[in-house]
Amino acid sequence: MKTSQFLIAGALAALLQAGVAAAQSPPPDPAGKSAQSSVTFESLDKDGDGRVSKTEAEADARISKNFAMYDKNGNGYIEKDEVMSPDTSPPATPQQ
Repeated sequence: MKTSQFLIAGALAALLQAGVAAAQSPPPDPAGKSAQSSVTFESLDKDGDGRVSKTEAEADARISKNFAMYDKNGNGYIEKDEVMSPDTSPPATPQQ
């Protein structure tokens, strides 16, 4: 009798863990696209001037929200070399 109770308890524990894992999984994308956006620099640069303005960046919420981070030289535009070149800034000094 004790063995069957342990088996049932073990099965319940396994089911609970599976339920928690399923609850943490992102829902399937109805459009069949991945979580990564398919936005490219060229698709944002609507006027073809080689840079993305704040107005053009509004087409993608993530880019618009992080515009200042992408506009490394602070001129109000995201230029291709700002997003295509590796970040060569020195690493931040850890605070103690």
